[in-house]
Amino acid sequence: MIKDVIIEIKTEQSLDGQSDSIEFSTDGRFGMKDGSYFISYDESGLLDVEGQIKTTLYVKPDNTVVLQRKGSYNSRMVIEKGVRTSCFYSTPVGDLLLGIFGEKVLSNLNENGGSVAITYLIDADAKLLSRNKVNISVREVN
Repeated sequence: MIKDVIIEIKTEQSLDGQSDSIEFSTDGRFGMKDGSYFISYDESGLLDVEGQIKTTLYVKPDNTVVLQRKGSYNSRMVIEKGVRTSCFYSTPVGDLLLGIFGEKVLSNLNENGGSVAITYLIDADAKLLSRNKVNISVREVN
């Protein structure tokens, strides 16, 4: 069953002792598809970019997370603890090939919502770009 939900997201990016964090809350959809929980929301109004961006996060039973963006920015990131994957990140000004290394993936999702905590590294050309922490909580709209 797909539900309307409130999604709260806290992100922190850090590198060389510098960090930046963002917190926001948005409406979205939550449910189960092909054995994975999904969290979907429109990111267009949350970012200072032109065009639409729809973000969907799939949390698989083995705690692998697939973060997919479609629209003005397209990407498909796979985050799995202890595994480095590659991600093409497409923007209006060009494409990037990024490395994604999953440090932590914890999921506490059930049919009513719950939370997901992810920590991962992003690199390009073997150079660390950032360490990222993302905490997402999902609750039904009452």
